[in-house]
Amino acid sequence: MSGAVNDRRRINGPARSVEPIYTPTVLDSVAKGRSDGRGLDHMRPIYAKAGPISDAQTTASASGSAFYEQGSIRISCAVYGPRSARKPNARRAHFVCDFQYAPFACSKRSPTQSTDEHETSLWLSNTVGPAIRLEMYPKSSIDAYVTVIESDGKMPTLAATINCISLALADAGIEMYDTVAACSMGLRDSQWIVDCTHQENAECSVLVAYMPSVDEVTGVLQTGKTTLEVHEQGVQLCTNVCVRVYAVICRALQASVE
Repeated sequence: MSGAVNDRRRINGPARSVEPIYTPTVLDSVAKGRSDGRGLDHMRPIYAKAGPISDAQTTASASGSAFYEQGSIRISCAVYGPRSARKPNARRAHFVCDFQYAPFACSKRSPTQSTDEHETSLWLSNTVGPAIRLEMYPKSSIDAYVTVIESDGKMPTLAATINCISLALADAGIEMYDTVAACSMGLRDSQWIVDCTHQENAECSVLVAYMPSVDEVTGVLQTGKTTLEVHEQGVQLCTNVCVRVYAVICRALQASVE
């Protein structure tokens, strides 16, 4: 039988093989820098604006509001209050944060997302609440409604949410000890990377909420396992970056009153 006979029921491969072309992976980009060209200690570009919602001529206008954009992360926040609370005898105001993702915010919606939103709302209330002078507003409540329009990484999105809430509270004229600035970092190959994206899946992440003027940390959140020394290094690096984020928030507040 001749060797040149082909089986018509099969798809024959090419006569010679060609080595496939591999695109650079996230690991390669981290080793050389970042996939988007940033340095390991650089954040994504930030755009912040105070008052886009409260400027609207509507009867339900918010007391203060803010829009925060950090790379592909986009968040809006509206603050209502101080207004009458359900407990008329309270000596301190009650701060409540309502955190929600827009239906199109994430590439894939988790079945437990509603539970995560509830837990995140409680955590945000406990993190931003210490910065507010609640004793100045007895028998009242201050409510912050946050909508994540677009998300890119859970920890960076939470950090951007804290920055957006702080900007909206200041725009509402709420008495505060200081503005809370937040930053997140990811650990990869024993090296901390600032503001990781969703593609830069870090083995461990840490988020720090910090008030620079009074030098006080209001919240720390970590996912993954690491040693105490590495954790303290990450927290210290986060506080240093929070000072830079704080300057951006202050410039946005100055621009809103000019």
